[in-house]
Amino acid sequence: MTPLTSAATKLACPIASKLGGLRWISFSVLAVTIGGCAPAPKIVLPPVSATPTNDYQVGKVVWHDLVTQDLAGVKRFYGELFGWQFQDTENETYTVINHNGRAIGGIVYTEPGANELNRSQWVSYLSVPDVDRAVEQVRDVGGVVHTKPLDLPERGRLAVVRDPQGALIALVRSTSGDPPDRDPPLNEWMWTELWTTDLKAAGEFYHELVGYEFETRELYEETTYHVFQRDGKPRAGAIEIKLEGIPPNWLAYVRVEDPAAIAAQVESLGGHVFLEPDDDIRNGDVAIIVDPSGAALTVQRWPPRSEAGRDAR
Repeated sequence: MTPLTSAATKLACPIASKLGGLRWISFSVLAVTIGGCAPAPKIVLPPVSATPTNDYQVGKVVWHDLVTQDLAGVKRFYGELFGWQFQDTENETYTVINHNGRAIGGIVYTEPGANELNRSQWVSYLSVPDVDRAVEQVRDVGGVVHTKPLDLPERGRLAVVRDPQGALIALVRSTSGDPPDRDPPLNEWMWTELWTTDLKAAGEFYHELVGYEFETRELYEETTYHVFQRDGKPRAGAIEIKLEGIPPNWLAYVRVEDPAAIAAQVESLGGHVFLEPDDDIRNGDVAIIVDPSGAALTVQRWPPRSEAGRDAR
């Protein structure tokens, strides 16, 4: 069983049930992104798979871009926390994120005040079989298209949309094919989770879009977790938002060795901890952190402490 499969099966109680006394950050909607700002031929983004696979895994999250107005701040933040390195490109608004010699994501810089809606956030890329058809599906059910389908030579054909509940997602058909499944290395992407106001409607939408099957898994102590899977493989989690002030969004996860150690560094690097590790929330194996520009992500220990010997501390 891979960590992705195990994570989908064994994640403990939804974080949302413990957020009643916390102030949720604002996950702003991305108004325009890389291609939407300037879809010029000179823009070249790295492929989602450095080694061409010519294999497509529809429904898999294959890439992550950070939209930010604080390039220097986020470079320092993620460099210190995860050991990520950064490579500038000819396109001054785009920086490649590398880890252990491999491109794992990118940073899109936006000018402060350029657009009030274009605030900092992580944007996940979802592999689809046909971007143009997917965009029409989004429109047909009341979603919003922020960036119409466009071609970028190395990246492929892409568009940026909001699903009918309002969660932002990028749709992509990669030029090089999708990266193969593998166990997530430390300090790299591990999982992605949809936070939505209507699980049933979201399940129906993503079933039509990418063939997701929606499954509710019983965990323990009457706790359940919702999983999107395709072809028998878990591709994302899903949580229903039950509190006011939390807009729908896709939340990315990074695998770390010790979420408490990560959380302890966040404030000194200019970010803040939105949710501290808590033994009552997934056995203390997760934390939600916010970078200096306001973008949030989740860090999770793997294997979970419950398996590694939670009481042997």
